Amino acid sequence: MDTLNPLRGVQGVGVLNDQVRAKILEIEMEKTGELIPVINYGVHECLNREYTVAIIKTASFRPPPTATVQLVDTNGNILGEEIVNAEQKRKYSNDENSTFVTPDFVLTQDPKILEESLKTERLEKQGAKQAFVLPPVQFIEVEELEDTCDVVSSSPDPLADLYIKQYFNFEDDAKLASILVGFNVKKD
Repeated sequence: MDTLNPLRGVQGVGVLNDQVRAKILEIEMEKTGELIPVINYGVHECLNREYTVAIIKTASFRPPPTATVQLVDTNGNILGEEIVNAEQKRKYSNDENSTFVTPDFVLTQDPKILEESLKTERLEKQGAKQAFVLPPVQFIEVEELEDTCDVVSSSPDPLADLYIKQYFNFEDDAKLASILVGFNVKKD
């Protein structure tokens, strides 16, 4: 916690007990009926570590080192992803197969093909062929600690974010967000 509290934008840090971890997992599992499902793999990975820490932060906190949202198909192919840095933006700007749907999200396949696939899916009422995946993301500040290993981080679902903020006595403020950091302790 001494490593995390001084980071720019951090408003609070706390260790999650088993009861809070179970409630977050329950909230994450309640997502149903979405045209394109959201799978928060990162949060699941954080909660599967020995320790899970919640950070309450403002927008001045550093950006993530890699994409926190990806659109993937059932074969694991990345169909689109969040843009988090200039290098990634240049890469996709120079790729004729890529289409920016917002300044911060790019489709890596022709949008017409993806749209047709979604329409077919809805009409046939088949299982989803795509999903938004929130992958685990590096958290360098904790990785650099001598006794930690298997470090991952992720942003929780908006309802889980609200639960975490309330648990740590923060108001429901849109200027605040939570991040989970999960890690194990090295065994000698």
